[in-house]
Amino acid sequence: MNLISSWILLGSFIGCAVLFVLALLRLQRAPAVPVAASEKPVADVPLVVADPEPGNSDLRRQLFQAGIRHPKAVRWYLYAKVGLAVFALLCAIILLGTVPRLQGLEPLERLGFQMILAVLGYFVPIMVVEKRRKAWLKRIEIALPDALDFMLICVEAGQSTDVSVMRVAEELAPVHPELSAGLVTLTESLAAGADRQEAWLRLAYETSNDDLRQLANIILQSSSMGTPVAQTLRVFSADLRDRRVRKIEERANVLPTKMTLGTMMFTVPPLLILLLAPAIYRIVSSF
Repeated sequence: MNLISSWILLGSFIGCAVLFVLALLRLQRAPAVPVAASEKPVADVPLVVADPEPGNSDLRRQLFQAGIRHPKAVRWYLYAKVGLAVFALLCAIILLGTVPRLQGLEPLERLGFQMILAVLGYFVPIMVVEKRRKAWLKRIEIALPDALDFMLICVEAGQSTDVSVMRVAEELAPVHPELSAGLVTLTESLAAGADRQEAWLRLAYETSNDDLRQLANIILQSSSMGTPVAQTLRVFSADLRDRRVRKIEERANVLPTKMTLGTMMFTVPPLLILLLAPAIYRIVSSF
């Protein structure tokens, strides 16, 4: 009976985790809101300090990058963390009272067991959001060189920067929808009369991408100084691709070291056992 109760509790915990994932998907499909937006219009909001509550602003941006864009996403995210922590704590208390092996634990050990399960339940939403956020940032990083190439082609064809960004957003939508959505938001902000500098820097803020921030500075400086954008974009795109190649080469150079460590750990001990086992057996048998 105790074993059945333990399996029921484990199933309940897994069910709550599944419900949390489904709630994230439901929030993801809800209407989006600007990441760093407050009650004031966009033009009246400072870019760097875009929210009177910086903690909520950063958390809202992280949820946005994880694909959760519901207006109440921050509130439900905090509720999920506390709720899963409390549920895991209750599961620990019930397990300590029903499982025979856990009933003999010392008070300090019982408290540690309860705290470990509560902390695990609290960090489940954090790990899920962080994993989705890292995947989103990686997709933005991969899509940026292609966007620069498309923008360079459009600018060299005689189109303005704003029209080029709009065309790039349309062309990248099937392949890189994340960056395309950000560029669409940028073009809509410019069409609504937002300041060019604020719109570009807000895109860099929402994506947390240093390359996009550099691109925004390049375009703003070219517009203010009247210099041609095409040559600057060509140099920046080539430099960006060179950096990506260097990162790949760094990973490739680290691979032999990792393989050597794994080879030593998983091949040398069995080899020593095979070589020394007969000799050790003969020595032991001789006595």
